[in-house]
Amino acid sequence: MAKLFSKFKTDNDTGFGASASSQAKRLINKDGSYNVERTGVSFFNKFNSFHDLIAISWSKFNLLILAVYLLMNLFFTGIYWLIGVEHLGGMIAETPSEKIMEAFFFSCQTFSTVGYGRINPQGNLISAIAALESLVGLMSFALATGLIYGRFARPNIKLLQSQNAIIAPYKNGKALMFRIVNARKNPLIELEITLIASLLTAENPAVQFIPLMLERKSITSLALSWTIVHPIDEESPLFNLTAKDFEEIDLQLLFFLKAFDESYSQTVHTRTGYANNEIIWNKKFVPMFSPSEDGTTTLLHLEKLNDTIDINL
Repeated sequence: MAKLFSKFKTDNDTGFGASASSQAKRLINKDGSYNVERTGVSFFNKFNSFHDLIAISWSKFNLLILAVYLLMNLFFTGIYWLIGVEHLGGMIAETPSEKIMEAFFFSCQTFSTVGYGRINPQGNLISAIAALESLVGLMSFALATGLIYGRFARPNIKLLQSQNAIIAPYKNGKALMFRIVNARKNPLIELEITLIASLLTAENPAVQFIPLMLERKSITSLALSWTIVHPIDEESPLFNLTAKDFEEIDLQLLFFLKAFDESYSQTVHTRTGYANNEIIWNKKFVPMFSPSEDGTTTLLHLEKLNDTIDINL
């Protein structure tokens, strides 16, 4: 098996090492992230605050902003309570719990610099704390605003790819295929892809990275779906391999895409990978688009991205 792949030109510039014993089974996760965990890094260097806050999901980001807002106000509420809420003029609360709540809402008003005016600090110490809180609030809101702008302005691509790559009929033979679609309405143009097969056999301890020739390496725009096709012919390292051979070799597909996003007027990148068990045989993709009933538009059915039918190669 190792001799079978030795005649093909390998790509040594992938960024992945060739030693199989030093790597995990999967190189690239389905979400496009590298399957790498860094160790030996100091505690503070583990955190890349800006990148993490820009890259996390909107739900996590909003929950984090809410949590920081509540914790900051609870912190200053505790300080006001320790100094003495009797130094806050205009309070009408009588019970301790009501006084804590009024101090908390006074903190929220000071933090956001709203200041309704009924409650006001009386005394130099508590006035200084209120002034410090207003400064912290201004800086916090400026930071949050910058992060929100950065999240909106950050060029990214939301590409959906089929859950599996398939071995399907192609012309007079067969081909390895998977398909992608743009999940957003923003136009993507000048798309270029690179598909690399990572091969590891029992006879060879080194991983081979072999570029796969494609039916079409680039397209002008991604208006509908795009099925990426690697013809399995005499020029393919997968030629004459059976489904059983696929199980015996450690095969991974590494997919890299570059496109120009008209909305951001910038080049965007994405990547993904398919492990050996995500490549299935004797399947064929179901068409994803069809004309509308009145024939005036084309319907792109994203729910059919992973739909296949059985077919005998």
